[in-house]
Amino acid sequence: MRALYILAAIAGMYLPTSAVAQVPLQTLRTCLDIEDQSKERLDCYDEKVAPAPKQVSAPAKKVEDCRFVKEEDERLNCFNRFVNPPPKKNTAQQKRKTP
Repeated sequence: MRALYILAAIAGMYLPTSAVAQVPLQTLRTCLDIEDQSKERLDCYDEKVAPAPKQVSAPAKKVEDCRFVKEEDERLNCFNRFVNPPPKKNTAQQKRKTP
């Protein structure tokens, strides 16, 4: 019986984080139509990934982790990092680096 309680406690610790459904990036990209760095864009992201602020020490590894960032500007930047395409490297700079 004690093992059952331990198993239930362990499952309870992992269930909230694994139960969050992954939001497709395409869904979040609809928010890119709204002005960058605005409260309206953050509200759009928050509608799709509900915020659940807590102390965060490491950068987000997936878009769902952005909901844990408490500061609004940081949370907005976190979402933007996932949905904005990475800047393309300048091919001229790459050629100079290779001898």
